[in-house]
Amino acid sequence: MSDPQASRRASIVETVATTDGFLRLAGREFLIFLYTALRSLKLYPIENAQVQRALDDLASATKHLLEVERELELRLQGEFIFVNSTRLRLDLDNYASFSHILGVLRQCGVGAVRMDEGVDRKQLQIFVSLLLSYSAKEANPNKVFELAQKLQDGGVSLISVEPPLETEEDVEEVERLKEAAKRTYARSVAVTKEVINSIRLGRTAN
Repeated sequence: MSDPQASRRASIVETVATTDGFLRLAGREFLIFLYTALRSLKLYPIENAQVQRALDDLASATKHLLEVERELELRLQGEFIFVNSTRLRLDLDNYASFSHILGVLRQCGVGAVRMDEGVDRKQLQIFVSLLLSYSAKEANPNKVFELAQKLQDGGVSLISVEPPLETEEDVEEVERLKEAAKRTYARSVAVTKEVINSIRLGRTAN
């Protein structure tokens, strides 16, 4: 006889693994398109077809992520990039894009970027343009706050930037809380599936 608790635990583990797998793939795609948009906009005017295509791709990748996750948090921690608490793997084929994004965000004094569901192409265009502009400015501890204000002034309400966390303890605490939230979410999804399956089985039995 199967153990329902064991089945539930297996379902939770499977859900978490699936979520991490999706975030690694979709997060990697998002970063590559962000990198392409940054590079294209640096080389060509906004009207250029390559820039427009890069922004289209970035908007599509962002929408794909947000349709599943509802919110997107891109956080820097040391030499790593996390998307919604899932660390993205650094490979030879994405080293240039990841390193470039790390550099641009650090030059802007940004430790985290948040995007909420509903962010559109126009807001992404303003965001990319401002990143390029502020990354070229001289070092200034207020850079990230100036960037945040510029985003607000430009009507970018669904993208926000934050400074880096102060200490490793802060980082660990944030990650611990997020992992706990992720487990709770995965557990609720698994329980919901279990309830739905039970209802279906009950109907079948009747």
